[in-house]
Amino acid sequence: MKALVHKRIAITLTGLAVASTAALAHHGVTGRYDASQPILISGEVVETTFSPPHPTLSIRVEAGSVPTDGLGRPQEYFGPVVSRAEDAGVVRTVELSPVRMFYDLGQKLRSGDRVTLVALQNCLSPHQLRSTWVRLSGGEVVSYTGDWARGVDGC
Repeated sequence: MKALVHKRIAITLTGLAVASTAALAHHGVTGRYDASQPILISGEVVETTFSPPHPTLSIRVEAGSVPTDGLGRPQEYFGPVVSRAEDAGVVRTVELSPVRMFYDLGQKLRSGDRVTLVALQNCLSPHQLRSTWVRLSGGEVVSYTGDWARGVDGC
């Protein structure tokens, strides 16, 4: 009987450890975001989610030239902002930091709106895109400087 109780406790603790590790990895605390190649995402919002764990924007990326000067927070990047050819015409989903200023975008953004943002890609699976800087179609910039996700100089 005592061995059964110990086994159940061990199984429960193991399950909690696995769940905690997965939650930390998902929330970027253990993420490694490639700040050597900040990615320009500019286009039409096709879907939004403003509920936990992260607000997300799904954006159909437009091809063409968008000036990269003055985008994002260059002091936090190890390389220049780049526009990737493989993103053109594709819908990219970008997680925003889970802070009030980004949840509040739910009152400002709708499908069909245009946005420009700078995203970093997680070096770790599932390689999601994360942004802490968004410029709305009217020119307003929403930027959060306290993100806990580490930027690294290359994957």
